[in-house]
Parts: sequence; C-alpha cells; structure tokens
Amino acid sequence: MPQSVDAQAPSVNTAAMSAPNSATEPQADPLVKTWQARAKASEKHWSRFHKRVAHNRAVVQGISKEAEPTSAAYNKHRANLIASTVSVILSKVYAKNPEMSGEPTNKARPLRLFADTVSTVTQTMLEDAKLKQKAKRAVKAAMTCSFGVVKVQWQRDIREDPLIKQRIEDTQDNLQRIQALISELEDPQRLADEESKKRELEQALAGLEAQREVVAAEGLTLDMVRTERLLPDPAVEDIWDYASGDYLIEKIPMRRSKARSMFPDLAGEDGSNLLDRATTYKVGGDMSDDDKPGRGVYAGMGQGTDDPMVMVYEAWSKLDNTIYTFVNGIETRFARKPYQPERVGERWYPYFLLPFQSVDGEFVAQSLVDVLEKLQDEHNETRDKFAEVRKNIRPHFIASADVKDKDIKVRVHPELGEIIVVDTGGARLEDNIKQGTQLTIDPAVYDTSPIRNDWEMVSGLQDAARSVVVQPKTATEAAISDQSLAARVAEFRDQIEDWLTEIAQYASEVCLLSMTPAMVETIMGAPEPVEQPMMDTPMGPVPVPGAEPAPQPAPTYEWPDQATPETVFNLINMKIRAGSTAAPNKLQAQETWTRALPLIREMVMVIRQIDSSGGDSTAERELVRETAARFDETIDVDRFLPAKPAPMPAAPALPMGGAPAGPLPALPEIPGAAPGMPMPGGPDLAIPATLQ
Repeated sequence: MPQSVDAQAPSVNTAAMSAPNSATEPQADPLVKTWQARAKASEKHWSRFHKRVAHNRAVVQGISKEAEPTSAAYNKHRANLIASTVSVILSKVYAKNPEMSGEPTNKARPLRLFADTVSTVTQTMLEDAKLKQKAKRAVKAAMTCSFGVVKVQWQRDIREDPLIKQRIEDTQDNLQRIQALISELEDPQRLADEESKKRELEQALAGLEAQREVVAAEGLTLDMVRTERLLPDPAVEDIWDYASGDYLIEKIPMRRSKARSMFPDLAGEDGSNLLDRATTYKVGGDMSDDDKPGRGVYAGMGQGTDDPMVMVYEAWSKLDNTIYTFVNGIETRFARKPYQPERVGERWYPYFLLPFQSVDGEFVAQSLVDVLEKLQDEHNETRDKFAEVRKNIRPHFIASADVKDKDIKVRVHPELGEIIVVDTGGARLEDNIKQGTQLTIDPAVYDTSPIRNDWEMVSGLQDAARSVVVQPKTATEAAISDQSLAARVAEFRDQIEDWLTEIAQYASEVCLLSMTPAMVETIMGAPEPVEQPMMDTPMGPVPVPGAEPAPQPAPTYEWPDQATPETVFNLINMKIRAGSTAAPNKLQAQETWTRALPLIREMVMVIRQIDSSGGDSTAERELVRETAARFDETIDVDRFLPAKPAPMPAAPALPMGGAPAGPLPALPEIPGAAPGMPMPGGPDLAIPATLQ
C-alpha cells in the first residue's frame, strides 16, 4: 500500500543507505560522540606537526615515491647525510640494553633479596619483550620526528587487555579469527564468499590443532607507537607534563576483518555489523586525513578480495581512570564497553615519550632532521653544481669562419690512424684553428668546509666519529673534540636513561601486581635443598644418629604472595646505571684498567696481610671499592677481594676466682687403657685443689 503524502517521513540516515544491512541508522551514543569529537579536535590541533613528521620521514628515507625505481631520480639526495648521522648517533647513545638495579625505599627493612629479585625479574621480562629493538626504534623516532613513544602493558586475556599490537604469540588471536569466520558464514548477506570462508576456517582450525603455540601466553609487552598516532591532550603545553594531561588517545589502524573478531560487541543480532558503517581506508595508505577516505568505499566484502583498513581509537582517560575504545565513523556504540584496567603502575598512562630535545613551555621541539635539513640541502646543492660544472668541462677547438666544411677531410692511415687534413689556402694552421679555453673551477666556491663545521656544531659529531678525517688534529685538539662530542651526545644519552628508568619502574610495578611466586621461580630458580648427613647400613642409607637436622635451603628470591597497589608502589625504586646503554669504548676501558690494576693489586695484598694477622680489613675493603668506582663504575671489585676469614670462637669467660662456670668436660677414653694407667706423654697431672 503506498504511503500517504501527509504521513511523516521516517528518520533515515541517507549516508548509511550505501552500506549493507543498514536500513535504519541506530541512535548515536552521546558519550561516543563526545570522545569522537575529542579525537577529531586533537587531530586538528596536531595536524601541522603530523605533516612535518611525514615530511621528516621522507627526508630520512631519501626515496622518491613518484619516480621510477630504475631512474636516477629515485634517490632524492646525492648524499643522505642525515640518515648516516642518525645511525652514528644511535650507535653512540644506545648500543645495548641498560643495566638495572633495584633499591629498597625503606633502608631499615631487610629488603635486599627482594630488591635483587625485582631487578632481575624486571630486566628479564623487558629483554623478553625485545626492549633493545623497541627502544632503538623510539630513539630513532625521537631524532626523526621530535619524540618517540613506547607503550608498556601486561598481556593476559585478549578479551580484557588493552589493545596490544605486538602480542606474545598464543592461540587467543587464532580463536578470535575462527569465531569471526563462523559468524561470517552464518551471515546470509555474505553467501558470495561462502566457499573461500570455509577454506579459511578449515586452515585456521588445522593451525589450531597443530598446537604450535601456547594456549594463553602471559607476560610483559612493549609496543612501538608511531609519533603521529598518539594524540596528547591539547591543553598540555610542555612535553614533560604529558603524563598530567586529561587523556591520551592512540590511533590503531587494523583490517576490518580483524576488527570483527576483536570487537564482537559491534555485531548485531540480525547478522549485521556496525563495522560496515565505519570509515575505511586503502591498505598501505598513511591513514591520515589528507587521504579524504569515503564512507563505505569498500563496503561489502564480496565486492573484492581487498580487506580495507579501519581506524580504532583507544582513549586512556585520567579523569575517570577508564579506557574508551571506539572506531572512526561509528557513533552509536563503543567497540568495547568502557573498562578500568587491572594491571597498571603507579602512573596511569602506559605511554612513555622520549623527546630528542625540549623547549621550555613547548610540546614540540626541533628534531635532528629539522636542524640538519637545510645544511644537507646546501651541501647537496653545492655538490650538484660542482658536478654540473665538471661535466661541462670538455676539450674543444675554435675554427675560423674562412675554413669551410669542404676544406676539412679525414684520412685513415693503417699505422697512424685517423688524420684530419685542413686546406688553409697557404695560411698557417694556427691562424685558422686553435684550442678553446676550458672552464675553470674555483675551489673556494665549491668548498663544503663551512657546511661541515656547522654540521659538527649542530649534530655533535666530529669527523672522526663519522670515520672521515679531513684535516689531521693534534692530540690536544682530538682530546678537546672528544670531550665536546661526549658532552653533546651525553645529554641525549642521559635523557634516554631517565626515560628507561621510568619504563623500568613502571614495568617492575606491573610485574609485582601480575606475577605469581611460581612465575618468579622460573626466572630466579628454585632453592637448592641441603642434604641430610647419611650413613650406609645393611638396610640402606639412614640418617646419622645424633646429627642435627638439615637446615632450610637459602631462598633464591623473595616475592609477595598477594600484591596490591598500596603495598607494591612504595617498596622499590628502579635505577639505570649511567652510561650502560652506550657502546663500549675498548681503548678507554683498557687505559682505565691499566691505571687501576696496580692500585687494586696492592690493596688486595694489604687486605690479605691484615686478615692473616687476625685484624679487621673492613676499612681497606671499602677503600678498594671506592677507588674502583672512581676509575670505572662497571668494575666489580668484589670478584678480586679475598673472602673474609671466619670469626674465631671466643673462649669461655672464667668467673671470679678463676674457676670455670661449669663442670670440666670428660676426658676421652683410650681403648685398652686400664684404670690408673698414666696418660700418653707422661704421668698423671695433679689436679689443682681449686678444680677439685
């Protein structure tokens, strides 16, 4: 029956009509719209900075995306000095994992074993999470984009954990994909791909049955977050105050098929899925607003084999300690119900920002690429012009206009080769043809020394650090250059160590809240049991009669059975040993050891003499430790010190009058001795009257 003209038109969102399974648009959730608006406002606020980040990456990459790979224009720079400088500085400031140590906050309590346990467990868990790889990427991002970001989390349940990109391999993601494939097979709108989905489901089940992975892995994870995909609170003015902002939003692109399995709450009871209304992006794009993606561009999985990308936002709100997860283009429902994470450290945010340098009162400062780009352009322009001039320098001749082409003949002699014959009409050849003057090159015009000097001042790398020696330096000049290099690079290294200290502190707190004593024992090892003294008998080994029972084995670790934030956060402070991330300087280490060895050897001899004479060598031992620390903190001098002698048992004190406090111990019986027989070595000694 046709609808009356006077009837009220139904409320239909025309934008949703292009998407399948969407006859009507569900009502928008005000809270979802609020967070969508915050995300859009943050993207607009940081858009200029994000464009600069993309530009800096292109500068370091040095590859033209428009040029043919086989053409000379494919490499945009004659010399990519910035990329080489980034690599050299990276090797100077982060060459190995840091050395961590834990210090108890309460010095009066005996927590030394607990502190050693926490530091060892934290170091092991971070190394298992590939700390070196993620930290080096963050350092490189800081030099390229102004700051790098690392996200630290604890993985346990994929349905409850915050979004983790670099998950520990287990079967939880496989199970989610299988569930998503089953849902798609049950959807009548997707019958076109039924056969391919069945084959995918069969392969997924076969991989699950192979049991190549653990069922549910648990442990610490580190995610490298791209700089432009973290949206800090625009109200934060200084980068060092980022942890005090109201929220941090992370943009996580993922394929729509993966989002279907990750977020089952977006599926409807009628087989529809709200992800069909999500804004989609082309696979391989930069996922930026400049792409101007259209709604439903890839709507309908049966229209092509490509699986489009969707943008997932994970907002960590410090206002209510809640995590909000939503998808770009879906305003009717959260991808997950808002939840409070169970395992976080004392600080709320799991994101750790590492700036290359900071400007007071500003969130964004110049990166290494920003300060070197103009110098690289000037250097390459100078070298390009020099190459162009050198290319145009060719030997040539100048001929008189009186010489006609017909007057020039070429003869070939079998022995002499090609001979040019010019008919000058009787005039001298020099009067008609002479060699032209070549272009001259002024070396001062194409000298790059001033550019190189500016490069050293800005980057902190001298010629020797780049394996290029233009002008030999004296020993004094080289020492001064090394000190200046160390001072400029050491500032960034110190910043990295502070950043790693925050990560280690947060990771130790998360481990204390998440790990059980059984998990800690797999890292620290079980205590070695002390064997009971046994004796052999015809009935087999039996305990020695009268022997004391075996003591309890010394514990190898100390870990709380039940940890709560109130009891964990104030137990320990993690520290990073200064300079432990830098590449080892073997020449300097050899020189330091050569100077320290005679002093340590002499002090060890003194300690041995004091110990052998029964004296107290505590002061000398502390002196050796302090001396070694002044030379190099990495020297473990306790390995070279002799063990302290066991204290001698004190003789029992005699009471007033000289008599012992108790009965004398009985003399041992001598086998074969008769009563009254003298003791070996002489007659019986008379017992003083005072002892009778």
